[in-house]
Amino acid sequence: MKGRKTVILMAALCLSVVLFAGQAAAAGYSRYILPVRDGGTAYVFTTHGRPGLGLLLRDLYGNGGVPWDVILRCCKPAPRPLPVPKPEPQPEPQPEPEPQPEPRPDPKPDPKPDPKPEPKPDPEPNGMTAKEQEMLKLVNQERAKLGLNPLEPDMELVKLARMKAQDMIDNGYFAHQSPTYGSPFDMMRAAGITYRTAGENLAGAGSVERAHTALMNSDGHRRNILNSAYDHAGIGIIEGGPYGLMCVQMFTGQ
Repeated sequence: MKGRKTVILMAALCLSVVLFAGQAAAAGYSRYILPVRDGGTAYVFTTHGRPGLGLLLRDLYGNGGVPWDVILRCCKPAPRPLPVPKPEPQPEPQPEPEPQPEPRPDPKPDPKPDPKPEPKPDPEPNGMTAKEQEMLKLVNQERAKLGLNPLEPDMELVKLARMKAQDMIDNGYFAHQSPTYGSPFDMMRAAGITYRTAGENLAGAGSVERAHTALMNSDGHRRNILNSAYDHAGIGIIEGGPYGLMCVQMFTGQ
């Protein structure tokens, strides 16, 4: 404790020296660390040039007792602590965003080929159905047996024959006189068909051949089929009615 008190006392003494010296010149000062007799340490503060340092040392150590060898060896300005540079604040590392997978475009459906239109059956020659053509063929075969000219199909007559067959099915009758259109000659004149002579055959049967056979077995109907004055015919056959097929034959001659 004695050594510690000496240190404090000497430090206070040195501090007073500094204060007096500082009044003469308000300049910087130096600090010195000196050993004293009792083993303590003295801190000496003095202005540059060390004014009055010799008197101060004699007061501390007494006349003739100044340890110059020690003082000269250690009486050096204490190094000033260098300022410790403060570390510059580093920005906190920010977590890098996790890479997001790039959105893939929605798969486009494979283009479907345009549907090809279903092939339509070839129209019948002259616009007549197969059954109508079959009946006209049978008629011309009968005419050929007698050396008569074949009948040419007339599509206007074909349309009228179909209308008559459908009208008989719809209205439930079987006769040359139609409650809707009148006689076959009325129908021809209304359609603008001109003729020198004309006729009509009607037949109801389950097939074309049976209808043709029935017509050929009837004298009046057979005479129409084999009439040499006729040169055109229209055959109309509609499925339906009490017989299965309703057949109408219209003939004209110019």
